[in-house]
Amino acid sequence: MKPGPRIGLPLLLSIVLGPVWAESQTSLGEQIAKQGTPKGVAPCIACHGPDGGGMAPTAYPRIAGLDAAYMTKQLADFRAGTRENPIMMPMAKSLTEEEIAAVSAYYEGLPIPAPAVQPPAGAVKKTAEDLAQWGDWTGRGLPACAQCHAPGGNGIGAHFPGIAAQQASYIKAQLLAWQSGTRTNGPLGLMKSVATRLTADEIEALSAYYAAQAGAAPAPAINTPAPPPADAEVAKAKVTTGPVADHGATPPGREPGDSGYFKSPSRDAFPEGPFGEAVRQGQAIFQNTNTHPASGQYVGNQQACGNCHLDAGRLAGSAPLWAAWVAYPAYRSKTKKVDSFIERVQGCFEYSMNAQASAAGGPPAADSDTAVSLAAYSFWLAKGAPTGDDTLPGRGYPPLKETDQGFDPSRGRAVYAAKCALCHGEDGKGVANARAGTLFPPLWGAGSYNWGAGMHKVDTAGAFIRHNMPLGLDNALTDQEAWDAAAYINSHERPQDPRFTGDLQETAERFHKSKFSLYGKAKGADGALLGEQPAQPAAASAR
Repeated sequence: MKPGPRIGLPLLLSIVLGPVWAESQTSLGEQIAKQGTPKGVAPCIACHGPDGGGMAPTAYPRIAGLDAAYMTKQLADFRAGTRENPIMMPMAKSLTEEEIAAVSAYYEGLPIPAPAVQPPAGAVKKTAEDLAQWGDWTGRGLPACAQCHAPGGNGIGAHFPGIAAQQASYIKAQLLAWQSGTRTNGPLGLMKSVATRLTADEIEALSAYYAAQAGAAPAPAINTPAPPPADAEVAKAKVTTGPVADHGATPPGREPGDSGYFKSPSRDAFPEGPFGEAVRQGQAIFQNTNTHPASGQYVGNQQACGNCHLDAGRLAGSAPLWAAWVAYPAYRSKTKKVDSFIERVQGCFEYSMNAQASAAGGPPAADSDTAVSLAAYSFWLAKGAPTGDDTLPGRGYPPLKETDQGFDPSRGRAVYAAKCALCHGEDGKGVANARAGTLFPPLWGAGSYNWGAGMHKVDTAGAFIRHNMPLGLDNALTDQEAWDAAAYINSHERPQDPRFTGDLQETAERFHKSKFSLYGKAKGADGALLGEQPAQPAAASAR
């Protein structure tokens, strides 16, 4: 008798699992996780463990508790071949979109297993904590891990996954894959840019550090990032990535016995006693202005000082605090008087943080805990800098040279969609969730800076964008792209200028004569002049 036909594994699985599949009362996602599919997809638990916690020896990742949007994207990328893995690619190709959505939702709902490893100690711990919380802006233009993966490493949305309680072997493998270019499915080349700046020891330290952090399930979203629209106009705005750019020789600084930009004291050298406590609080307020207990009452939007002054006010070329402190008191044409440093800080609350819409109804008083703490922090950052030097190299934002094409919001739309929307949202509302707070601030609308803030001017915004954005990418935009992106961002409504007289044209004539201000001059998407229908905070619009 001739032997019968050989039964392949997919067919065998369908024969064995078919009756169970049909009779199961569990969800589709749970069925896939525990039983696989009749089309030959193996059960997820075979590699990722019964609790979804992954397997350290084989670098199989934890998928329990991952954001469903992130899992859906990764499975879609495996299916499309934009992310390569010899095990996952055939599995994903055999899953339908419905099955991908179901299994992603199932694993998002699973509790995250407690870390099975102890956190690193000593110098390794210090290295990891510094990179996770602060990055290395001054040395390598390296943003903090927490900037994208959120404080605690729990991630947000489809592009910034949770890495807390992840297998250390998997984190290391992925960082090395980004570094070598064998993994390329991340947006804008952000992870490749970050990974190439990390040393082997730092990769080891970060992998061990995050593996030992307790994970938390995805928090309810306030705003989440969306991929840029794939239309022909956007496609023209090519994203440039590659090795870290060489910006040439650093202008000479003025710190005695040193060269380069002025350097603030190390974060490891905080002063002791009550003054040190004020400095520490000032740093915390600076980074989390809209949510910190001391300062949140004065903030009427979703902005923080650290959004526009990177590296907690330390980074040269990003309006560092150490250069501002030594330049005040000073006459300002904006206020038509000599302002103290505290008054300059109050102005930031009034305009950049829209204090009139805050719970307090205005900026903090000069002797408030908030103002004093910010002054203490700024003073400490400027320790050793020459008082009165208002030309200290690195001050403000490097001026952006005007181009022959000027600036155009319509061109800027394509640049924004290709290079900015990932972090700030296609609708400009930024990225935030209930646990992490605001990771990427709104750029227009009620949560943004108002029409009196310096950033509303196209030249100021363009200079900041050109030299500091996107985070962690050098020279990702040309001068022209920066001009156009700034014009597009500032062609949207935002909260009213606090100096509004009740008449749009009178206010524009008095305070917005600059050609770089679109207030009262250009029309928004609704056809109204900008400033005519300013964005209103939710609380105000409800009254």
